[in-house]
Amino acid sequence: MADDLEQRAMAMDPPVFLLESAVPPHFTAGAGSTLSISDQAAVCGTRSLRWEHGDRSVITVKAPLRWAPDPYRLGDDQAWQGLVDAFCVWVRNDTPVDDVIRFEFGRGARTDVWFEFRLGFSGWRTAWVRYAYDMHGRPHPDMDTLRIIAPARGGVLHLDQLMLNVPLRPDAPCRDHQLPDIAPEGDEYDNQHWQALHRFDRLLATEKPDMTPPTDEELASLRVLRTRFLDEYLSAPVKVDVPGLTAQTDALVGRPTHAYQSQIYPVEIAAELKAFVNPVTLRACTDLMKSIAQAHHAAVAADKPALAALYARMVGHLREQGWTRGSCQGTIHHLGYDARGYYDSVYLMRDTLREAGLFEQVRADLEWLTGLGRIFRGFSFRMAHGSMMDIYNTTFRGMLAAVLLRDTDAEQVAYLRTLRDWLDATLLPTTGIQDGIKADGTAFHHVGFFPDYVRDGFAGLAPLVYVMSGGAFAVSPKSFGWLKKALLMQRVYANKNHWPISISGRNPNGTTALSIVPYQWLAPIDDEIAAAFLRLLPAAPTQQQKELAARLAAKGVTAEAAPTGNWALNYAALAVHRREQWQVTVRGHNRYLWSTEVYVGANWYGRYNTYGQIQVLHRADPVTNLDSGYAQPGWDWNRRPGTTTIHKPLDQLKADLTGAIEEMLLTDSRFAGAHSIDGRDGMFAMDLHGHPKYDGSHRARKSVFLFDDRIVAVGTGITNTDTANETETTLFQTRLAARTAPTHVDGQAVAAFPHAAELQPRWLVDDKGLGYYLTPGQHVSLTRSTQASRNNATEEPTSGDFATAWIRHGAAPRGGRYEYAMVVNTTPERMADFAAAMDDPARAPYRVLRADDTAHVVSDRATGLTGYAVFEPASWDAGPVRAIDTPSLVLTRSEQDALVLAVCDPDLRLYGGIDHDQYEKGRYVGHYSPWSRPWLADPSHPHLLRVTLDGRWQADGEQPCRVRVTGSRTVVEFETVDGRPVQARLRPRP
Repeated sequence: MADDLEQRAMAMDPPVFLLESAVPPHFTAGAGSTLSISDQAAVCGTRSLRWEHGDRSVITVKAPLRWAPDPYRLGDDQAWQGLVDAFCVWVRNDTPVDDVIRFEFGRGARTDVWFEFRLGFSGWRTAWVRYAYDMHGRPHPDMDTLRIIAPARGGVLHLDQLMLNVPLRPDAPCRDHQLPDIAPEGDEYDNQHWQALHRFDRLLATEKPDMTPPTDEELASLRVLRTRFLDEYLSAPVKVDVPGLTAQTDALVGRPTHAYQSQIYPVEIAAELKAFVNPVTLRACTDLMKSIAQAHHAAVAADKPALAALYARMVGHLREQGWTRGSCQGTIHHLGYDARGYYDSVYLMRDTLREAGLFEQVRADLEWLTGLGRIFRGFSFRMAHGSMMDIYNTTFRGMLAAVLLRDTDAEQVAYLRTLRDWLDATLLPTTGIQDGIKADGTAFHHVGFFPDYVRDGFAGLAPLVYVMSGGAFAVSPKSFGWLKKALLMQRVYANKNHWPISISGRNPNGTTALSIVPYQWLAPIDDEIAAAFLRLLPAAPTQQQKELAARLAAKGVTAEAAPTGNWALNYAALAVHRREQWQVTVRGHNRYLWSTEVYVGANWYGRYNTYGQIQVLHRADPVTNLDSGYAQPGWDWNRRPGTTTIHKPLDQLKADLTGAIEEMLLTDSRFAGAHSIDGRDGMFAMDLHGHPKYDGSHRARKSVFLFDDRIVAVGTGITNTDTANETETTLFQTRLAARTAPTHVDGQAVAAFPHAAELQPRWLVDDKGLGYYLTPGQHVSLTRSTQASRNNATEEPTSGDFATAWIRHGAAPRGGRYEYAMVVNTTPERMADFAAAMDDPARAPYRVLRADDTAHVVSDRATGLTGYAVFEPASWDAGPVRAIDTPSLVLTRSEQDALVLAVCDPDLRLYGGIDHDQYEKGRYVGHYSPWSRPWLADPSHPHLLRVTLDGRWQADGEQPCRVRVTGSRTVVEFETVDGRPVQARLRPRP
């Protein structure tokens, strides 16, 4: 099998050389060289090419290289990079030497491009070098020769898995000590936290912290910090199983250790080649190292030598494989996820490493792998906050460990000061769409709102914030305040634990949720977080959680009530509305915030996720996929509740990633967001415009008003040119717990299954107790059936039993519209009463005062609120509000002789005018993703919003507005920024 794979790989065009059974006929050794296949070392199979070379002797490889130009540009948009041609090879060196191997590529004797690979290492290293971007010279399509030129001094090298030309993601290669000049743009990428290790290493070598002698307070804080780090964070009660750990070590040592090294494998042989190489994952190795270290820490004296020897074996293995200072292994993507166990183990084993003579090397490895020098880089470059949640989750622990491994207390204090200051800076709100915490308490990853990563980031960081707390190295009160705000906001947009699907990013499985871990770690140092922790305790707490809860109770801390109120989170274009134990969310997108994120194998059908999706989480257990109504098997990805979409066959709905790594589309519409009044009720609106990549003619103006348990949804201007597919606004799609669970329609319980009907109903109640009132004349389809769909990631067929209802707008609608109201936790009897009341103007729970393409205005009887969704500057002939000069959201409430006026401009105003890169001949084409936008880090710019009121008004005391009376009208001016609601109280002017 190996011989067959090797022959097929070598027969590819261009060939791939596995160098397993014989020296390929393409290879010719020059004078002073001897080539043979050796079983002394290998990273691909069991053998490699042994090269006994003289001074500057040469191997010549003859084969067409098949290089072809590509459209990539250095530093191009990270989402739209395509693939580039690259050369890849493994090199093993026994003795470090200050010299290089030179690789030359050309046509016969002519050299077109070349690069040098430095040999200051021992063990295995990898070269991934892009022809057109990392080599000297200019590549030529007719190149047919590779020359490998030995260093000046004779010796022995091993080569393995030599690939003349493979298609590679251009953001994959990382520069390191062997190849310090390649891929310089990686230093500026969003994921520079692992791709810029070489730069961080240079900073660590050249920059030094303030070495002012430590104070007594700092030394005392250092002692407390080290004790907490060791005893409370790193140590764990473990069963010491020396034979078991020995067996695991034996199974791993001797096999290649990879993380993402297989991504270069040609697709035609990728699966077979991975099986042939049979690597162990880096994570398996580092997890084992953590287990060994924790066992060593807990072991009796008799077991410690054996465990120390196992750990030293693992260290030696990783260093031989190239997971060491100065090496990026071709690519070092997602390093922190794979190396966390290593980071946690080194401090536990510091004394053992000293005894084994490995301490200095391993400390240097840790400083390299964690990029400790980043603490000296500052935050003035474009992606300074890129992937900060990854760093919190996976890397900060190793950075802290590396600092605590410094030789003296004075050094540790000096580096801790710098590390603390760096962490403080990362926790402050970031501007624009760059990663980090935002002004409204949301937090970004991948230049967008992505709670899954935020959860993991805080879960990784919180233990270390606790470890550093209460002394000289604690994060500042200001920075801790922002961490706390973002953490408490998580428990607002989660209900109780789970996020709504619209904020699930590329993970629409219905089970993604917050983690109790950060609340648990920070509860001892903050009572408000402690109260949240007590509410979030699982039904079966761990012993540690029980003990913490008892300590908090002894302090007088009690569990908080479930959050109640309304939140406008406009860095997420998200409205959150909560009462008792239920939550309603509405989500949109705009020209700053991507609509959804699609990867190969993740969220293929996610296009409509933020098209105004309304989700109600009002029952206890979304994980069952029954109480929430959502379940992926059988889910029709076209029909997300509240969205207005073109219903497409799944093949057409599936994202097209041709030439792209991912999809994060931006519309050209500025207007989408939420608003809140009194922190209790609110609204949402968006000017929906489909992306021209798929459905650029699709438009709708949508609003949702959130009044207590009543949700009023209005849509106008529904237009597109798709004559082949129907346009729909989905009322509900719920997974049936049982096929007999009824859907109530105008007083009739429909339990038939399967069932399909075309209706003009007055009201419906789904099987989850959510009611829907519809104004007369709207055409509704209702199905109760086994739906066929596909898995969002694997595309495998799925099915499930659902009840689904949607408003039909027909094919290619022009000016379509809808109006309906939802009632949470209702009954058929209550909905019948609701519909009857709507027929009586004197009793109607709400009234739509205006619904056109300019504005939607809705008044709610019970709360006395009136909401204005203004899509264009608008004016009125009646009512207290007579004009609004800015597309915005406005809520009013009359109180005896006062008027409460709340305004919100959800436009973040990160830039003015248009983003010219996204237009061609005046037409929006949206070629570029958020990664490359020049306004990525720009702040939200303030705007003066003016509301004209009927009558003469003045501010009721100190209010956040300016009031100007003009005749019988009053102009109220608000400065808006960051999409924040601003609320003022006015009273009549004498």
